[in-house]
Amino acid sequence: MVGLGSLNLLGASERIAWQLPTENDGLFQNQNGRFFQPTISRRLISGMFGFVRTSEPEPARIFEHFHKGIDIRALHRDARGEPTDVVRASAEGEVVRVNPDEKISDYGKQVIVRHLWGEQPVYTIYGHLASISVDVGQKVAAGDPLGIMGWTGPGLSRDRAHLHFEIAFQINPKFDEWVKAEKPGRLWEPNRHGEWNGLNLMGIDPVPLLKAANEENSLTWKEALSKQPGGFMVRVPTFEGTPTWMRWIARKSPSAQPLSWDIEMTPWGLPLRMEAGGEVVAEPVLVANPGKPSEGKYYCRGLVQADGKGGMKLSKFGRQTMEMMLYTVSTPSP
Repeated sequence: MVGLGSLNLLGASERIAWQLPTENDGLFQNQNGRFFQPTISRRLISGMFGFVRTSEPEPARIFEHFHKGIDIRALHRDARGEPTDVVRASAEGEVVRVNPDEKISDYGKQVIVRHLWGEQPVYTIYGHLASISVDVGQKVAAGDPLGIMGWTGPGLSRDRAHLHFEIAFQINPKFDEWVKAEKPGRLWEPNRHGEWNGLNLMGIDPVPLLKAANEENSLTWKEALSKQPGGFMVRVPTFEGTPTWMRWIARKSPSAQPLSWDIEMTPWGLPLRMEAGGEVVAEPVLVANPGKPSEGKYYCRGLVQADGKGGMKLSKFGRQTMEMMLYTVSTPSP
């Protein structure tokens, strides 16, 4: 893992002037149909960030499937129909992950770049690449080439080639240690990506950040955080240590040792705020419901589920996710 000290060589900015990662500027021209690449459903919304996908036929009532980034359409193709768009770094940073094996990732060949947003590490993710032109540890400037757009990864076809792009935060650098210690089972294992597993990277919609930067009004991290919607609240037992995500959330410091902690999350599970809880709990529990069980987005990526009584509760996946977030124990040296 690359330490923060090495990133300080790049300089930290309170405001990052995020750039589009490809030549496609339809987002800024009010041409969403030219910018976003939809799924096989052909719904334009399916290429956007958020709860934008569904298994329902038209007219869809519920969009229960979450999309962690945005899918940017190809502009250029060669004689064989292969995309030739160059994928570029959205901001200055350092390459921390290169995955050249398209068979082990939903996002095919992939590059992850780390940036400093003030003092907060943030990561841009570039997926479905046809080829990669950078190495781990390489410093990049905004606009430097990372690879060529492609359609690697499961379920894609040449005609729907695109760049999957995310701006995300790493939840726990000890993710792989937690998986090995807790053996949480399906969804989590096998972990082929170490701390860069997609379940350990959770982001925000890149579109408002890109548009703000294009209008020369780039946001600070705190400004971006303040614009994120609340979704549900989880009460967790008190814990030792300071998990990484606690660096970016808003915290109310109690005057005495709290009985528990209440953590407010976005609808997709990014922690936003934390304050002292009112009662002791033995394990993470849902204390503020995200909404009606009949509305798909309120299942929060499967983190919550119906409780059989007309309400909601944390699912097994939800409890495991909270336990992963709180994990701070290091494996003792032999």
